[in-house]
Amino acid sequence: MDNTNRKFQIASYAFIILLCAILITPNAFAAKQYTPNDVFSKITFANVLADRILLHNNIKNLQLPKSHETAAKPMHVYELHSSILTELHKYAITHGRRPPPLAISTPIQYTPTDVFYLSELVVRNLLDIYQDVGGKIDFQPQKFSAKRPADVYQILFELYYKLNRLNGRPRVSPNEVYTHIFRAKEDLQYSLLTLSKRLEKSDENKKILLVSAIYGMHPDGTLMPPREDGKRPADVLRKVFQIREKLNQLRQHSNLNIIAIPSLKEYGEVKPIDVFLQVQFVIAELNLLKMPMNITTATNRPKPVTDKVPSDVFQEASHIEYMLDRLLKFNFIKK
Repeated sequence: MDNTNRKFQIASYAFIILLCAILITPNAFAAKQYTPNDVFSKITFANVLADRILLHNNIKNLQLPKSHETAAKPMHVYELHSSILTELHKYAITHGRRPPPLAISTPIQYTPTDVFYLSELVVRNLLDIYQDVGGKIDFQPQKFSAKRPADVYQILFELYYKLNRLNGRPRVSPNEVYTHIFRAKEDLQYSLLTLSKRLEKSDENKKILLVSAIYGMHPDGTLMPPREDGKRPADVLRKVFQIREKLNQLRQHSNLNIIAIPSLKEYGEVKPIDVFLQVQFVIAELNLLKMPMNITTATNRPKPVTDKVPSDVFQEASHIEYMLDRLLKFNFIKK
């Protein structure tokens, strides 16, 4: 056997051995998986960075919010990350920096690993801001154990509040809440429209019921109640809890466990930021429920608004509840 053939034979054996190793150990080259502990570590580090940046900007008197959530899932944490990246994007645009990419809300079964990648993006942007104002990295991320998505959700909520302060807003306004409740309404409207288009001609009555709900109407000529003035954040929060109860009913239709809902009694004075967090939860739930309904559309990005008050937010929440009531009359969930 000449030298060329011998080299070819050796190379062939080496390739076969490598191929066998890959087939026998399929996870050998798999991407690393992360846990809520890893995400918690990243976001804790991000909070320290945010604290130092706020101190550098002489922003004090922080009033950290409480989430009251005990059963948050990775999708809910992912959705709140999206809003945090939006705040970092706003900061970058205002200060002439390169903005971070924005995350979109899609009907995917997110995992802690997916969330971790967004956490890394958040930390990287805060590190750049901190170092640009002369901050020294004389601290390192801590390690944690036994953390749940609900634990991450709380410290992420605190970070969202801090970034609002960094962007010059002492509090979350009804305008901000409205932009997100409107996203949720648009998302559900499109889901109902998608479901209606799949129906056969023999289901014309069902189609009319779904489409008319999009416009707050019933085929019998009745309309959903008109907007009421004088609503307060507590009224809106109560309405959003009612929405979550209906979303839990849809989860049960899909053989999914219901998600515990906080009690209004757990809150002191209800603020728009409390409603904001609940709306984030609703957006995440609407995306999760698209999966068993075989709907793949993403939720629209928030659109800035002005001059909104709690009554405006309440009306949009009422429309969401109205559509969910109509949806619950039918079984579109694929078990």
